[in-house]
Amino acid sequence: MYGRIRKNKRNHISLYNQTGKVAPLIPMKEDNKDKRNSELFRQMHPLLIAFLFAGLDLRPKCTRGSGTNVTHRERFIKISIAIINIISWVFALLTIYGTVWIKESMPTKHIIVYQFVEILTIFLKSMLYWRCKNIVSTLKHLSHAYDKIKHNSRNRNKGVISVLVVVYPGFYIVSYGLVISSFVVKGEIQFMYFVRRRYSNVIPTTLPPYVYYLLGIIDFLLFSVNNLSTCLFIILILFVCTTLSQILQDYFKSINSLGATFEVLQKRHIAVMNTVKKVDKCLSFPIFILLGLHILLLFFIVAFFNWVASWEHNLSELEMYYYVVFIVYSIQYFVTTSVAAKVHENVQNIKIEAGKISSRPSKLTAVEQILLIAKINSHSNICLTVWGFLNITKNFVFSSFGVLLTFGVLFKDL
Repeated sequence: MYGRIRKNKRNHISLYNQTGKVAPLIPMKEDNKDKRNSELFRQMHPLLIAFLFAGLDLRPKCTRGSGTNVTHRERFIKISIAIINIISWVFALLTIYGTVWIKESMPTKHIIVYQFVEILTIFLKSMLYWRCKNIVSTLKHLSHAYDKIKHNSRNRNKGVISVLVVVYPGFYIVSYGLVISSFVVKGEIQFMYFVRRRYSNVIPTTLPPYVYYLLGIIDFLLFSVNNLSTCLFIILILFVCTTLSQILQDYFKSINSLGATFEVLQKRHIAVMNTVKKVDKCLSFPIFILLGLHILLLFFIVAFFNWVASWEHNLSELEMYYYVVFIVYSIQYFVTTSVAAKVHENVQNIKIEAGKISSRPSKLTAVEQILLIAKINSHSNICLTVWGFLNITKNFVFSSFGVLLTFGVLFKDL
């Protein structure tokens, strides 16, 4: 016969046989959401590891492990992340000083815009650094919501994300490395002027050549780290928006379910909309900085870059780099805003589908159908925003890019 259940520090069941002897203990399975690995976190594990190289730690505590070696490793990671962010801001302050106090032959508008873009890049990374805990908390909330849906996506896996994490930032790093290499080939004087321009002309011209090469290596590392954080954040936005869209699509399918009750549909709708709100509250300001960075750089290239003159002679390395940056940043802007606008599109699809409930067989009564439609309509404007004052919709994607190009061309003709 089986006997009573005893409680210890670890939940277990004590088994007694007929002789009164204690049988082997069978541990009970603990259902701890914080300790078990979520499917969403398993999919984005390569992305979280890549963020460490950019000076950002977005890993949940449950994935870090425990032990003496783990403690030393985590301490080393924290110190390295702090050093990376301090060096980045030293470079930003140096850039501000050179832009404000030192005047060179390059037009002031070029200096201000280009340096301001770099400062925004560093500011975005710092903003993500200070919001790491909030972002991790939001990802946990999103993960729990993702685990509850029935139709999980098979398109996203660790292999695809690993390739994207390596190829996407690697393209920027290799392109900038080729630009630096081209100035190294041209000789010490050309490379010296390039390095001085990168450091806002603060560096004197009397330094020995090896110092310029050392500063060039530091500049390359800083560029890699800062742009790595921007590229990874774009991947994170795409991943989060795709997950949100999938959660909304799952609720869209549940409305058509014949066995769905009013209580279940209402409870799930509140949970799904709260998930969208939480993600928007966490990422709206970083998205504002990211889109502002893109708009400023694209406006700078359209308004200040001499496109006609560049085609009349052989393109230099920097001019080719500007062309590539313009194309890539345009694609980034379109893809990021379009994927974010999918959230609003799926919310609208839920609203349309809810209006068709009365025309299909359902367990809901007429009153419950009216209450559910009213509840869904009251949240039909929920979507991702740009710091809360601009909704990211399809209209926003095309109108903002059109305004950017129009004003850039007009400003160029002034």
